[in-house]
Amino acid sequence: MQDFIRLLQLGLPESEIELFDQKKVEYNKKTSSILRKSREDSKRPKCYLCSNDCSSFCNSHSIPRFCLENIALNGHLYYSGNLIDMPMFDKEKGVNEAGTFRIICRNCDSTVFSDYENPEHYSNVPTDKMLSQIAMKNYLKGISKRELEISLYNNMAQMAGNDLSQQQTVNELDLNEYINEFEYAKKACGSKWNDNYYLYYYEILEYVVPIAFQNNIALVGDLDGNVINNIYHHSADYVLKDIHICVFPLKTRSVVLMFIRNGESRYRAFFKQFNKLSANEKLKVINYILFSYSEDVFIYGGIDESVMNHEGLKLAAKQTSIAIADTPFIDPLEQALRTFDLNKRSTIPNLLDENYRVR
Repeated sequence: MQDFIRLLQLGLPESEIELFDQKKVEYNKKTSSILRKSREDSKRPKCYLCSNDCSSFCNSHSIPRFCLENIALNGHLYYSGNLIDMPMFDKEKGVNEAGTFRIICRNCDSTVFSDYENPEHYSNVPTDKMLSQIAMKNYLKGISKRELEISLYNNMAQMAGNDLSQQQTVNELDLNEYINEFEYAKKACGSKWNDNYYLYYYEILEYVVPIAFQNNIALVGDLDGNVINNIYHHSADYVLKDIHICVFPLKTRSVVLMFIRNGESRYRAFFKQFNKLSANEKLKVINYILFSYSEDVFIYGGIDESVMNHEGLKLAAKQTSIAIADTPFIDPLEQALRTFDLNKRSTIPNLLDENYRVR
Protein backbone atom coordinates (compact mmCIF):
# COMPACT_ATOMS: atom_id res chain seq x y z
CA MET A 1 0.00 0.00 0.00
CA GLN A 2 1.39 3.41 -0.97
CA ASP A 3 1.95 5.91 1.84
CA PHE A 4 -0.31 8.95 1.71
CA ILE A 5 0.50 12.54 2.58
CA ARG A 6 -1.25 15.85 1.98
CA LEU A 7 -1.16 19.38 3.30
CA LEU A 8 -4.10 20.60 5.31
CA GLN A 9 -6.33 23.19 3.64
CA LEU A 10 -8.21 25.90 5.47
CA GLY A 11 -11.98 26.10 5.27
CA LEU A 12 -15.00 24.01 6.21
CA PRO A 13 -17.11 21.63 4.09
CA GLU A 14 -20.72 22.62 3.45
CA SER A 15 -22.06 20.21 6.11
CA GLU A 16 -19.92 21.78 8.84
CA ILE A 17 -20.84 25.30 7.73
CA GLU A 18 -24.51 24.35 8.16
CA LEU A 19 -23.74 22.94 11.62
CA PHE A 20 -21.93 26.15 12.54
CA ASP A 21 -24.89 28.25 11.42
CA GLN A 22 -27.16 26.23 13.71
CA LYS A 23 -24.91 26.83 16.73
CA LYS A 24 -23.46 30.20 15.76
CA VAL A 25 -24.39 32.03 18.98
CA GLU A 26 -23.00 29.29 21.23
CA TYR A 27 -19.82 28.98 19.17
CA ASN A 28 -19.21 32.72 19.07
CA LYS A 29 -19.60 32.98 22.85
CA LYS A 30 -17.03 30.24 23.46
CA THR A 31 -14.63 31.66 20.89
CA SER A 32 -14.91 35.20 22.27
CA SER A 33 -14.34 33.95 25.80
CA ILE A 34 -11.18 31.98 25.07
CA LEU A 35 -9.78 34.74 22.84
CA ARG A 36 -10.44 37.35 25.52
CA LYS A 37 -8.61 35.29 28.14
CA SER A 38 -5.72 34.52 25.76
CA ARG A 39 -5.28 38.20 24.91
CA GLU A 40 -5.22 39.05 28.59
CA ASP A 41 -2.71 36.26 29.33
CA SER A 42 -0.38 37.43 26.55
CA LYS A 43 -0.62 41.14 27.36
CA ARG A 44 2.70 42.74 28.30
CA PRO A 45 3.06 45.40 31.02
CA LYS A 46 5.66 47.36 29.03
CA CYS A 47 6.08 48.65 25.48
CA TYR A 48 8.12 46.15 23.49
CA LEU A 49 10.18 48.92 21.89
CA CYS A 50 10.99 51.45 24.64
CA SER A 51 10.30 49.18 27.66
CA ASN A 52 8.26 51.92 29.38
CA ASP A 53 5.23 50.92 31.42
CA CYS A 54 2.15 50.94 29.21
CA SER A 55 -1.41 50.42 30.37
CA SER A 56 -2.94 51.14 26.96
CA PHE A 57 -1.11 49.96 23.87
CA CYS A 58 -1.39 51.58 20.45
CA ASN A 59 -3.53 49.88 17.82
CA SER A 60 -0.54 49.52 15.46
CA HIS A 61 -1.03 48.74 11.77
CA SER A 62 1.26 46.15 10.21
CA ILE A 63 0.72 47.96 6.88
CA PRO A 64 0.87 51.78 6.72
CA ARG A 65 -2.61 53.14 7.29
CA PHE A 66 -2.46 55.37 4.21
CA CYS A 67 -2.11 52.25 2.02
CA LEU A 68 -5.25 50.72 3.50
CA GLU A 69 -7.19 53.96 3.12
CA ASN A 70 -6.24 54.13 -0.56
CA ILE A 71 -8.02 50.83 -1.29
CA ALA A 72 -10.87 51.05 1.22
CA LEU A 73 -14.44 51.56 0.05
CA ASN A 74 -16.57 53.43 2.57
CA GLY A 75 -13.93 52.65 5.18
CA HIS A 76 -13.97 48.89 4.57
CA LEU A 77 -11.88 46.37 2.66
CA TYR A 78 -11.64 42.65 2.13
CA TYR A 79 -8.76 40.42 3.12
CA SER A 80 -7.50 37.04 1.99
CA GLY A 81 -9.40 35.28 4.79
CA ASN A 82 -12.59 36.09 2.86
CA LEU A 83 -11.47 33.62 0.19
CA ILE A 84 -11.71 30.75 2.69
CA ASP A 85 -14.99 28.99 3.52
CA MET A 86 -14.88 29.91 7.22
CA PRO A 87 -18.17 31.46 8.39
CA MET A 88 -16.58 32.69 11.63
CA PHE A 89 -14.43 35.15 9.65
CA ASP A 90 -15.75 38.66 9.11
CA LYS A 91 -16.49 39.34 5.46
CA GLU A 92 -15.08 42.85 5.67
CA LYS A 93 -12.65 44.71 7.88
CA GLY A 94 -12.62 48.39 8.73
CA VAL A 95 -9.36 50.26 8.26
CA ASN A 96 -9.00 50.59 12.05
CA GLU A 97 -8.90 46.80 12.55
CA ALA A 98 -7.01 45.70 9.43
CA GLY A 99 -3.75 43.94 10.28
CA THR A 100 -3.34 45.49 13.72
CA PHE A 101 -1.46 44.41 16.85
CA ARG A 102 -0.97 45.84 20.35
CA ILE A 103 2.47 45.55 21.96
CA ILE A 104 3.97 49.05 21.56
CA CYS A 105 3.06 52.48 22.94
CA ARG A 106 1.61 55.34 20.91
CA ASN A 107 4.78 57.40 21.04
CA CYS A 108 6.90 54.58 19.56
CA ASP A 109 4.28 53.82 16.93
CA SER A 110 4.23 57.44 15.74
CA THR A 111 7.99 58.09 15.79
CA VAL A 112 9.99 54.89 15.22
CA PHE A 113 8.47 54.08 11.81
CA SER A 114 8.07 57.62 10.48
CA ASP A 115 10.53 57.20 7.57
CA TYR A 116 8.93 54.23 5.87
CA GLU A 117 5.37 55.28 6.71
CA ASN A 118 5.74 58.55 4.80
CA PRO A 119 4.31 58.09 1.27
CA GLU A 120 6.51 60.92 -0.06
CA HIS A 121 9.62 58.82 0.59
CA TYR A 122 8.79 56.36 -2.20
CA SER A 123 9.70 58.65 -5.08
CA ASN A 124 13.22 57.34 -4.64
CA VAL A 125 14.67 53.94 -3.75
CA PRO A 126 13.97 53.16 -0.06
CA THR A 127 16.89 53.69 2.30
CA ASP A 128 18.41 50.98 4.47
CA LYS A 129 16.80 52.70 7.46
CA MET A 130 13.37 52.40 5.84
CA LEU A 131 13.93 48.68 5.18
CA SER A 132 15.03 48.24 8.80
CA GLN A 133 11.84 49.89 9.98
CA ILE A 134 9.75 47.62 7.75
CA ALA A 135 11.55 44.55 9.13
CA MET A 136 11.03 45.77 12.70
CA LYS A 137 7.30 46.20 12.12
CA ASN A 138 7.03 42.77 10.46
CA TYR A 139 8.69 41.00 13.38
CA LEU A 140 6.75 42.96 15.98
CA LYS A 141 3.56 41.72 14.32
CA GLY A 142 5.00 38.18 14.30
CA ILE A 143 5.98 38.36 17.97
CA SER A 144 2.54 39.62 18.94
CA LYS A 145 0.84 36.88 16.93
CA ARG A 146 3.00 34.06 18.32
CA GLU A 147 2.61 35.22 21.92
CA LEU A 148 -1.16 35.25 21.50
CA GLU A 149 -1.10 31.81 19.87
CA ILE A 150 0.98 30.37 22.72
CA SER A 151 -1.57 31.65 25.25
CA LEU A 152 -4.43 30.44 23.06
CA TYR A 153 -3.01 26.92 22.74
CA ASN A 154 -2.41 26.77 26.50
CA ASN A 155 -6.03 27.68 27.17
CA MET A 156 -7.33 25.27 24.51
CA ALA A 157 -5.26 22.43 26.01
CA GLN A 158 -6.62 23.14 29.48
CA MET A 159 -10.20 23.39 28.26
CA ALA A 160 -10.20 20.28 26.04
CA GLY A 161 -7.48 18.24 27.76
CA ASN A 162 -5.55 17.86 24.49
CA ASP A 163 -1.79 17.54 24.19
CA LEU A 164 -0.68 20.49 22.07
CA SER A 165 2.96 20.41 23.19
CA GLN A 166 4.28 19.69 19.69
CA GLN A 167 2.59 22.75 18.21
CA GLN A 168 3.70 24.82 21.20
CA THR A 169 7.29 23.82 20.53
CA VAL A 170 6.96 25.12 16.97
CA ASN A 171 5.38 28.35 18.27
CA GLU A 172 8.21 28.85 20.75
CA LEU A 173 10.85 28.32 18.05
CA ASP A 174 9.08 30.79 15.76
CA LEU A 175 8.86 33.32 18.57
CA ASN A 176 12.58 33.08 19.32
CA GLU A 177 13.45 33.51 15.64
CA TYR A 178 11.19 36.57 15.39
CA ILE A 179 12.77 38.09 18.50
CA ASN A 180 16.29 37.57 17.12
CA GLU A 181 15.37 39.10 13.76
CA PHE A 182 13.64 42.01 15.47
CA GLU A 183 16.75 42.74 17.51
CA TYR A 184 18.84 42.73 14.31
CA ALA A 185 16.41 45.13 12.60
CA LYS A 186 16.29 47.43 15.63
CA LYS A 187 20.08 47.62 15.74
CA ALA A 188 20.19 48.18 11.97
CA CYS A 189 17.72 51.05 12.25
CA GLY A 190 20.21 53.00 14.37
CA SER A 191 23.29 51.94 12.43
CA LYS A 192 25.44 54.42 10.50
CA TRP A 193 26.04 51.76 7.84
CA ASN A 194 23.73 51.22 4.87
CA ASP A 195 24.34 47.54 4.23
CA ASN A 196 22.08 45.76 6.72
CA TYR A 197 19.45 44.74 4.17
CA TYR A 198 19.61 43.92 0.48
CA LEU A 199 16.84 45.46 -1.62
CA TYR A 200 16.55 43.07 -4.54
CA TYR A 201 13.40 44.32 -6.23
CA TYR A 202 11.85 47.78 -6.29
CA GLU A 203 9.20 48.72 -8.82
CA ILE A 204 6.97 51.77 -9.14
CA LEU A 205 3.72 50.97 -10.94
CA GLU A 206 1.91 53.93 -12.50
CA TYR A 207 -1.49 52.80 -11.25
CA VAL A 208 -3.11 51.94 -7.91
CA VAL A 209 -3.18 48.19 -7.30
CA PRO A 210 -6.21 46.74 -5.44
CA ILE A 211 -4.16 45.02 -2.72
CA ALA A 212 -1.95 46.11 0.18
CA PHE A 213 0.60 43.86 1.82
CA GLN A 214 3.58 43.94 4.16
CA ASN A 215 5.07 40.88 5.79
CA ASN A 216 7.98 38.47 6.04
CA ILE A 217 7.63 35.08 4.32
CA ALA A 218 9.80 31.97 4.44
CA LEU A 219 9.64 30.58 0.90
CA VAL A 220 9.72 26.78 0.67
CA GLY A 221 11.11 26.52 -2.86
CA ASP A 222 12.41 28.54 -5.79
CA LEU A 223 11.22 28.70 -9.39
CA ASP A 224 13.08 25.51 -10.32
CA GLY A 225 11.65 23.51 -7.43
CA ASN A 226 14.80 23.64 -5.30
CA VAL A 227 14.45 23.93 -1.53
CA ILE A 228 14.97 27.36 0.03
CA ASN A 229 13.62 26.61 3.50
CA ASN A 230 13.03 23.13 4.89
CA ILE A 231 10.03 24.12 6.98
CA TYR A 232 9.88 20.63 8.52
CA HIS A 233 13.48 20.51 9.75
CA HIS A 234 13.52 19.03 13.26
CA SER A 235 16.63 20.76 14.61
CA ALA A 236 16.23 23.87 16.75
CA ASP A 237 19.51 25.06 15.22
CA TYR A 238 17.95 25.24 11.75
CA VAL A 239 16.61 28.77 11.26
CA LEU A 240 14.08 29.68 8.59
CA LYS A 241 15.18 32.58 6.40
CA ASP A 242 12.64 35.22 5.40
CA ILE A 243 12.06 37.42 2.43
CA HIS A 244 10.24 40.70 3.12
CA ILE A 245 7.61 41.73 0.58
CA CYS A 246 5.65 44.98 0.46
CA VAL A 247 2.87 46.15 -1.85
CA PHE A 248 1.97 49.75 -1.09
CA PRO A 249 -0.89 51.39 -3.03
CA LEU A 250 -0.31 55.16 -3.03
CA LYS A 251 -2.66 57.91 -4.23
CA THR A 252 -1.97 57.60 -7.96
CA ARG A 253 0.56 54.77 -8.22
CA SER A 254 1.91 51.78 -6.33
CA VAL A 255 5.21 50.49 -4.96
CA VAL A 256 6.26 46.83 -4.87
CA LEU A 257 9.48 45.76 -3.17
CA MET A 258 11.33 42.68 -1.94
CA PHE A 259 14.36 42.53 0.33
CA ILE A 260 16.29 40.18 2.58
CA ARG A 261 18.81 40.44 5.37
CA ASN A 262 22.18 41.26 3.81
CA GLY A 263 24.51 38.30 3.39
CA GLU A 264 21.70 35.74 3.29
CA SER A 265 22.58 33.16 0.63
CA ARG A 266 19.49 30.93 0.56
CA TYR A 267 17.64 33.20 -1.86
CA ARG A 268 20.53 33.62 -4.28
CA ALA A 269 19.26 31.07 -6.84
CA PHE A 270 15.69 32.35 -6.56
CA PHE A 271 16.79 35.91 -7.32
CA LYS A 272 18.75 34.76 -10.38
CA GLN A 273 15.73 32.87 -11.69
CA PHE A 274 13.39 35.77 -10.89
CA ASN A 275 15.63 38.24 -12.70
CA LYS A 276 15.25 36.32 -15.97
CA LEU A 277 11.46 36.80 -15.99
CA SER A 278 9.58 39.53 -17.81
CA ALA A 279 8.18 42.44 -15.79
CA ASN A 280 4.67 40.95 -15.90
CA GLU A 281 5.83 37.46 -14.86
CA LYS A 282 7.69 38.95 -11.90
CA LEU A 283 4.47 40.53 -10.70
CA LYS A 284 2.68 37.22 -11.18
CA VAL A 285 5.24 35.46 -8.96
CA ILE A 286 4.90 38.06 -6.21
CA ASN A 287 1.11 37.98 -6.44
CA TYR A 288 1.09 34.17 -6.13
CA ILE A 289 3.45 34.24 -3.15
CA LEU A 290 1.19 36.65 -1.29
CA PHE A 291 -1.99 34.63 -1.66
CA SER A 292 -0.49 31.16 -1.22
CA TYR A 293 1.72 31.98 1.77
CA SER A 294 -0.08 34.67 3.74
CA GLU A 295 -3.43 35.39 5.31
CA ASP A 296 -2.70 39.12 5.53
CA VAL A 297 -3.42 40.37 2.01
CA PHE A 298 -5.86 43.28 2.14
CA ILE A 299 -8.06 43.78 -0.90
CA TYR A 300 -9.88 46.76 -2.40
CA GLY A 301 -13.40 46.98 -0.97
CA GLY A 302 -14.92 47.53 -4.40
CA ILE A 303 -13.19 44.69 -6.24
CA ASP A 304 -15.27 42.72 -8.73
CA GLU A 305 -17.13 39.82 -7.15
CA SER A 306 -15.74 37.42 -9.77
CA VAL A 307 -12.26 37.87 -8.27
CA MET A 308 -13.34 36.91 -4.76
CA ASN A 309 -15.20 33.90 -6.20
CA HIS A 310 -12.29 32.74 -8.37
CA GLU A 311 -11.70 29.05 -7.55
CA GLY A 312 -7.97 29.18 -8.23
CA LEU A 313 -7.53 32.16 -5.90
CA LYS A 314 -9.59 30.44 -3.21
CA LEU A 315 -7.47 27.30 -3.52
CA ALA A 316 -4.24 29.28 -3.19
CA ALA A 317 -5.54 31.11 -0.10
CA LYS A 318 -6.54 27.84 1.59
CA GLN A 319 -3.05 26.32 1.43
CA THR A 320 -1.17 25.60 4.66
CA SER A 321 2.11 23.86 5.42
CA ILE A 322 0.51 21.52 7.99
CA ALA A 323 1.15 17.97 6.79
CA ILE A 324 -1.24 15.05 7.29
CA ALA A 325 0.34 11.63 6.68
CA ASP A 326 -0.41 7.95 7.12
CA THR A 327 2.92 7.51 8.91
CA PRO A 328 5.33 9.88 10.67
CA PHE A 329 8.18 8.53 8.52
CA ILE A 330 7.07 10.29 5.33
CA ASP A 331 8.96 13.45 4.42
CA PRO A 332 6.35 16.15 3.69
CA LEU A 333 8.83 18.53 2.04
CA GLU A 334 8.26 17.21 -1.50
CA GLN A 335 4.51 17.70 -1.10
CA ALA A 336 5.09 21.25 0.17
CA LEU A 337 7.24 22.02 -2.88
CA ARG A 338 4.39 20.87 -5.13
CA THR A 339 1.76 22.75 -3.15
CA PHE A 340 3.64 26.07 -3.16
CA ASP A 341 5.03 25.67 -6.68
CA LEU A 342 5.55 29.20 -8.02
CA ASN A 343 5.02 27.95 -11.56
CA LYS A 344 1.30 27.80 -10.73
CA ARG A 345 1.30 31.60 -10.69
CA SER A 346 -0.92 31.87 -13.81
CA THR A 347 -3.72 29.86 -12.17
CA ILE A 348 -4.89 32.89 -10.18
CA PRO A 349 -5.79 36.47 -11.15
CA ASN A 350 -2.71 38.70 -11.04
CA LEU A 351 -4.03 41.57 -8.94
CA LEU A 352 -0.80 43.47 -9.49
CA ASP A 353 -1.61 43.76 -13.19
CA GLU A 354 -2.92 47.09 -14.50
CA ASN A 355 -6.15 45.44 -15.62
CA TYR A 356 -7.17 45.20 -11.95
CA ARG A 357 -6.19 48.75 -10.99
CA VAL A 358 -8.40 50.79 -8.70
CA ARG A 359 -10.25 53.22 -10.95
